[in-house]
Amino acid sequence: MKLLNVIAVLSALSWASSGVCATSTFAETSASATGGAADFVFEGDADGGSNQSSSSAASGGAGGTGDASAAAGVIKVFASMTSPAGAVLGSGSAKGRYSEDITISSAGFNGLKARILTSVSLQGKIDPQGSGGGQVIFGFGLGTPSTVFSGSWTGTADPSITTGGFPSEFVSATLGGPLFFSGIHEQLFEITIGASFRIAESLDLSTFKVGCQSAGFNGGCAESAQGSVDVDFGHSSYWNGISAISLQDPNTGAFNPADLNLFSLSSTSGANWFESFVPQAPVPLPAAAWLLGSALGAFGLVRRLAR
Repeated sequence: MKLLNVIAVLSALSWASSGVCATSTFAETSASATGGAADFVFEGDADGGSNQSSSSAASGGAGGTGDASAAAGVIKVFASMTSPAGAVLGSGSAKGRYSEDITISSAGFNGLKARILTSVSLQGKIDPQGSGGGQVIFGFGLGTPSTVFSGSWTGTADPSITTGGFPSEFVSATLGGPLFFSGIHEQLFEITIGASFRIAESLDLSTFKVGCQSAGFNGGCAESAQGSVDVDFGHSSYWNGISAISLQDPNTGAFNPADLNLFSLSSTSGANWFESFVPQAPVPLPAAAWLLGSALGAFGLVRRLAR
């Protein structure tokens, strides 16, 4: 299972290292229900920008939905399905992907090998009921060709089926219950200072009904129970910046930490990938300000009543 998931991630990121475009964002969704028409939507932009996709289908008590949004450094995806008992199936899937070519330069260091510490924050859940199940496949990579970091998590309401995945860090999972993921993935990549390289990320969600993935599995699809699942990673996946750079000593081969202020970064979109794309929470007003606002509101109300 793990090998298949790694292959899926490599396949998902292969478009990003193909060299066909400098900046790309893609959002793809699908939904289907037995006896009804499938709904597949793909939105892609080889020049960057933001793309959104949405799908839904319903028939015979079964249904599925998919929603995806992708922009440089940010992916939001959601998929759900519901299916009655027996071989009546609903399904939903959602995929988001982005890539961009960037260059990190520094006078006097161009041409040297370097290691950069990057991170991506990821937050979401798989919430299954009955025979419902969901899977998340996540990958991000740097370089041309890309060095890929991958992860995969599965959740079902059937305690006899393995819940969780890899890496297990940041995962909170209960057999027969929801799986929650919230954490920051740090990964070290090797680049050449002054040379362009590609950064890419993919996040794919899928839904399924336990007993219906293959004939005869877990009693067979015809005997399967009612089920539903929400796979919600809409809150979201964010690029979290480059936090450290180490330069290789050409004499010893050792990598030594360097001051980030020595380096500049250029990208095809103009985005600064040194920085985190995680939205900053609004700064709350001090307690005194809230009290003042309440007092002013009460004062206005008294004046209106006095009239």
